[in-house]
Amino acid sequence: MENSNQYIGVKGWLLLLCLSLTIFDPLSMLIHTLLVSSLAKPYFTTHKNLFYLIFINGIFNIALITYSIYAGICLWRLYKGAVGIAKKYFIFLFFYSLIGAFLPYLFGVSETSFIKNIFNTILNMGYAVIWYVYLSVSKRVKNTYEVYR
Repeated sequence: MENSNQYIGVKGWLLLLCLSLTIFDPLSMLIHTLLVSSLAKPYFTTHKNLFYLIFINGIFNIALITYSIYAGICLWRLYKGAVGIAKKYFIFLFFYSLIGAFLPYLFGVSETSFIKNIFNTILNMGYAVIWYVYLSVSKRVKNTYEVYR
């Protein structure tokens, strides 16, 4: 009986996930979006497609930030369906990372480093897969949200 109670509650990796979804990831995405847009701003007049690329990425990042915070709060507050909401976020992040890798080429904006772009895409997709798998196989997640499914 004591072993089953050991894996209940928002602690350990689950707490790290909640912190990542509500604070770390949104803050990182916001800083990245603001930094990229401010660095690219001088080139908007000569490269209109760069503006459109940054704008589309910004819209998707705002959506990701909003959904990330929502998923994190749902997990933290033990809402019904929280695990499914978080899994959907990671599915969305996975596919956006994949599509985002090709956006510069679709907009005709030459990417300075193809290798760097692919590396970042693989890291983001790996991040999404790791947390999705964690939500699927973790004893803590299963025991904590069993009642709320």
